[in-house]
Amino acid sequence: MPLLDGKYEILAEHPLATGVVRFDATTAEGHPVRVVWYELAPEDEPAFERYRRALRRLAHEDLADVLEVVSRPGARYVAWRDERGDGDAPAQAADARLAARLSAVGLAPGRARVRLGADGPRVSDLPFGVGVAPEKLPPGPSTLPEARRRGLRALSDTTLSWAIAAALTLLALTLWGGGFLLRTNDLLVTVPDPGDLSVQALAERMVALGLQLEPVPLASDAPAGSVLALDPAPGTPLRPGRGVRVSYAVPPGQLAPATVPPVLGLRAEEASELLASVGLDVGRVARVHEAAPVGVVLSQSLAAGATVGIGSEVDMVVSLGPPPETTFLPDLVGLTEADARALAGVAGLASDQIVVERVDVVGAAPGTVMGQSLAPHRRVHLVDAVLRLLVAGSASTPARDQGPPNLAGLAEVDARALAAGYDVRVSYLEDSNLPDGVVWQSLRPGTGSAGDALELVVNVRPLPIPVPQVEAIVRRPQLRDVPYVWIVEPGIPIQTARVTAVTLEGVRTLVHTERVRGGERVEGHWRTTYPGPVRFELTLNDQPYGGDLLVP
Repeated sequence: MPLLDGKYEILAEHPLATGVVRFDATTAEGHPVRVVWYELAPEDEPAFERYRRALRRLAHEDLADVLEVVSRPGARYVAWRDERGDGDAPAQAADARLAARLSAVGLAPGRARVRLGADGPRVSDLPFGVGVAPEKLPPGPSTLPEARRRGLRALSDTTLSWAIAAALTLLALTLWGGGFLLRTNDLLVTVPDPGDLSVQALAERMVALGLQLEPVPLASDAPAGSVLALDPAPGTPLRPGRGVRVSYAVPPGQLAPATVPPVLGLRAEEASELLASVGLDVGRVARVHEAAPVGVVLSQSLAAGATVGIGSEVDMVVSLGPPPETTFLPDLVGLTEADARALAGVAGLASDQIVVERVDVVGAAPGTVMGQSLAPHRRVHLVDAVLRLLVAGSASTPARDQGPPNLAGLAEVDARALAAGYDVRVSYLEDSNLPDGVVWQSLRPGTGSAGDALELVVNVRPLPIPVPQVEAIVRRPQLRDVPYVWIVEPGIPIQTARVTAVTLEGVRTLVHTERVRGGERVEGHWRTTYPGPVRFELTLNDQPYGGDLLVP
């Protein structure tokens, strides 16, 4: 039984109009489908692409019985599931909301048929309209807004690139001439292994097998026209008529140029979409604290308006927002409570960020600060900082037989002084995520009595001590090749390039001269016995270009 596009078994064929055929068919699993096949003129292809996107959106929202919509050279069709429902009606009569949704995506509700099934109203048929007089067509898929798309890689007008493109186009036309016979072939073929074949030779072999070629030029240092990748991979079994994406090499600078848009001030997501819309990629993204909203682009590596090859990367610096405000406190122990509060206020702490607890300390003057929870001379975030001061006091402090005070946050020596009379046992932590001092005590404040065992856990945050790691390599004079490379920005006319090597002692040597143009590379090696680092300089028509290149 013949296959349509290598996957649908044809049961019957019904011509509907000029260039429009409906096939009653089944899937490989035996499910019935209706396939409407369109032969389009070139001017109808953009409208069909919008029609395809709109149907796919409806299918994604579960509002249409669409199995798939295909639009590629030689195959443009819609596969409708042949479902059965309780009835069939125009969209306006079946459901006003569905009709409104059709209008919203740019399709004409008056041309849609709706299946009224148990799962609600769904579009069961909506023809594209090829072959019908234009004056009889209501507003159709051409009204669908077209989404921004990534710029496609295209070839420039160099002889080599046009020769490859023309050859591939001729092969595509040859495949189109195979017509319906290839679309209905029920044999399987295997994607060929390119080996050392050029893209033209591989395309000829694919055409002979009945496969369609989708060429993708990529800038590469590989020989022009060599095959870089196949999708699907070589060895994959396919039905004749299926497409294979073939990526092949084009010399750097031969791809169509793109203009870098301005992305400063945009959010990072918006900048990424804008770059993609003109065919550029986002490169490295650095994020720094700056007095700008979070996520806003602060700078871009390629200047707005610059002309670069499609697929080039644009690095960006993105704001993390204003840096958090920090502060630090001096050593407040031994000061009066008033002085400690004043100094904390100078550090930026508000009165509600200071908590005072009073404890009885033998021999200490009332009102003297005995401990502080925030270690002195350590930076803390000002917004969420809380300073707890232990101040020698009187009546408000629990009596000694009512248990020890709250020792959390105190240094070990201060905690031992306040816990005099208890059997103090101390263990230590080294956790950089916890504050210094006491972080746990076994007796809660106000419980226990003198003589009881009091276990304290004290954190001593480790201080990282940088250890110098110095490696010295002493080179002896020997013959070596020192490489250099620059890429000349596209659009620059033919110029004289000169490369000069400069040693640490300042000795200058002209190592290379050539004629170059925009999009080409200036690269090579300087053979020398000089052992030290070499700085290369490039000039175009005796003007410095591209910055110096330091090679160790």
